[in-house]
Amino acid sequence: MKEINRLREKIEEMDFLIVELMIRRNDAAKEIGILKNELGIPLRNMEVEKKVIERYRMMAENSSLPQDVSESICRILIESSVELQSSLQTKRCEKKVTIIGGTGGMGKWMQRYFRDMGAEVNIVSRSVGRMEDAKDSDIVIISVPISTVGTVLKEADSVCKEDALIFDISSVKSPFSEDLKRMAERRKVCSVHHMFGPSAISMLGRNVVVCDCGCREAVDEAAELFDSEGSNIIFTSVERHDELMAYVLAFAHASNIVFFTALRESGIPFDELKGIASTTFRKCLSTCIPVSEENAPLYHEIQRLNDNAEIMWDVFEKAVREVKEASLSYDPERFIEIMDKGKEYLLNSAENSILGKK
Repeated sequence: MKEINRLREKIEEMDFLIVELMIRRNDAAKEIGILKNELGIPLRNMEVEKKVIERYRMMAENSSLPQDVSESICRILIESSVELQSSLQTKRCEKKVTIIGGTGGMGKWMQRYFRDMGAEVNIVSRSVGRMEDAKDSDIVIISVPISTVGTVLKEADSVCKEDALIFDISSVKSPFSEDLKRMAERRKVCSVHHMFGPSAISMLGRNVVVCDCGCREAVDEAAELFDSEGSNIIFTSVERHDELMAYVLAFAHASNIVFFTALRESGIPFDELKGIASTTFRKCLSTCIPVSEENAPLYHEIQRLNDNAEIMWDVFEKAVREVKEASLSYDPERFIEIMDKGKEYLLNSAENSILGKK
């Protein structure tokens, strides 16, 4: 045991060195990012990244470290460096921005994002400021619970100057889509949905949906605000947005909730299931456990307030029945057909794209 403890202490020392080197690597990457920004050099150079990956594989060759593991570590380090560099390449927005309800997670993210761009950011919430504070703002962002967006839109409409850009960032648009379209007939109004959470460091690889409510000028201005290097700007209508979110959000949440609810209803202790878990089961847990810890009232609003939710649930129930019948049948043909069609749909997803990206 003394020898094992000695070796464990040696590993611990090396772990400290590894983390220290990773920090130093990121610091060097940050300096490169600053120079890229100054010189106008693109954020990513795939040829350079390919050479770095090859170098990691070569260094691991004929060692106790598998090359695939070495490559995986390399890719994590590259993504960390690129994410850091991306956060340095900030757009400029020297305007006055008011965030209504800016004390929530995404509201705070918006605060950081616009302040980093040089904007003057003002917050209006239940405990801070008044709606009248937004009257001189160039951009007004509504970050309040879905059920109250319609009311806040009307208040903003009565206060904000005529040329202000107004948009919400809600996950569901159904309850106030008609309000948006009426306002868009006479002023710059659109709707935005960031397909990521408040922990995002940069816009690298992030999807931002911009919904056209009838004012193209508002759509273009909002898209320009979030069209940072590495971001994906996606355009659609408010109706199509909610149809898509019924599956991208509501269904994704529901399937995970059904998964852990079924496990609980099984009567089998979770520790016993986890202890004997397969690779697939572990992957399912890696998604459903974070879902179980999310904001339950918000998730309920995403389910209840989307006009397409009932259609989604009908599709969900139909799919469950079909898979159940095929699974319990002695004839495997239907089950195989379901699997084959699923594979074909997923592998051909690029051809079946339902959103146009900028």
